[in-house]
Formats: sequence, structure tokens, C-alpha cells
Amino acid sequence: MNRIRLYLHRIFRRPAVTGPYRLYIRRTPAGAMLDVEHYLIAVLETLADNPDLLDLLLEMAEDRGRAREHDGWEPEQLLVEKLTLALGYELPLNGDAVARLADRLRAVAPAPAVWLPEQRREGGAAA
Repeated sequence: MNRIRLYLHRIFRRPAVTGPYRLYIRRTPAGAMLDVEHYLIAVLETLADNPDLLDLLLEMAEDRGRAREHDGWEPEQLLVEKLTLALGYELPLNGDAVARLADRLRAVAPAPAVWLPEQRREGGAAA
């Protein structure tokens, strides 16, 4: 059933933000999922098109393969910093996209829990 709901969401979804990267929001029982598929695609295409960045990624994978046991030293951390600096890790929101995203997130937010004082007293609903 969840898979069907996910497919329906992907067919009929409307972006909360349309540019420069489309962002989608899907309600879940615990809150919401922020879909950044278009940003991820742009990052992967940038990696594939830039040989220097691809070399950094491959070097990072090689370092992680060599350091099987974890001794507290993470040799790829500098490479991760270089990649994130080159690729970016922030999604720009321009103009009224900020308000639209906030409105959509507010709309899918779960209702706040209601605390009923009579349930805390002896003989309340929990008793």
C-alpha cells in the first residue's frame, strides 16, 4: 500500500518550490519528506561532467576502501570538504519561494499533541 501511495505522489505531485531546483513535499505519519531529487540530479551531473571532481570522489572511495577498521582517523574528510565546497550543499530559495515552502511545510505538519489535565489525575483516562 505504501508503494502505491508513493507512486501516486510521484505522478500527481506539485512542486513547493519551482526554481532553481524543484522541491517537493510529501506528508508522512511522523511529519514530512522533502524531495530534493532535482538538486541531487544536478549534483550527480556536475560530478560526471567535471573530471577533477570525479577524481576527488574516486579518491575518497579508495581511501574509504583502504581504511576498513575505524581508528578515529577519517582520511576522506578533507576530500569531502573539497567536494562540498565545489558542489555546494545549500539550496537557494528565491523571492516568494521561501513563503511558499513555509506554507506547504505548515500544511503537512502533524497536529500538535493535546495534553488533557484530567488524564493526569488519578482515575483519568489512563487509569
